[in-house]
Amino acid sequence: MIYTPDPLYNPEFQKEINGRTKLGPGISLSKFLGGYGDQWTINHIGNRNDRLEIARHLYMQAQAMRIVSTDTGQFADLRLIVAEGWYRAGPNEELEPTSINYKMTQGRAVVYELIDDEGEINLEKTFDLAVYWKDNLKFEKLILDYDTYEPDGSLNAQIILIMPELDENWNTTFTKKVETRFNKYVQGQELIEVKERKEKKVKIY
Repeated sequence: MIYTPDPLYNPEFQKEINGRTKLGPGISLSKFLGGYGDQWTINHIGNRNDRLEIARHLYMQAQAMRIVSTDTGQFADLRLIVAEGWYRAGPNEELEPTSINYKMTQGRAVVYELIDDEGEINLEKTFDLAVYWKDNLKFEKLILDYDTYEPDGSLNAQIILIMPELDENWNTTFTKKVETRFNKYVQGQELIEVKERKEKKVKIY
């Protein structure tokens, strides 16, 4: 199918492709350049077509962010942040084409966290957002990723959103696969809510 971007934010129509390139209302390309303070630039990419490829994929990610930023209902008091965005591979780093990090180098994959007004990840709303995106967003794959790697064993939740490859005509295929992981292990090809009890035990429903 042909994906039709908003002409106002279509990177094809913008003079320069850099961190200031607008991908949506209040969302610039710089929003996706790194995460947790590891900010990058794409200034080293000299070929405009290569920059456009990244910007086209990140445009679709910006539409996912816009769903949360404009919501006046269940996500109104929450912030969606980029935990891991565009990835610049090291000089000797070889990435598998099927890996998430490789897809991050294309702007196709972004890792998100949904944060409450106390700066904490809202586990329940993260699951709700994954369900909402599944029902209302076009994508290649959505991974609901839980882990207990914090020193205190507390539960953490992120959403990994992967967009399909686009050609220069915005032609693509959205497969809309979903998956749930817990501590890197796949729990199922569906969205499964993992809840944390007060005693830090985890139960899968």
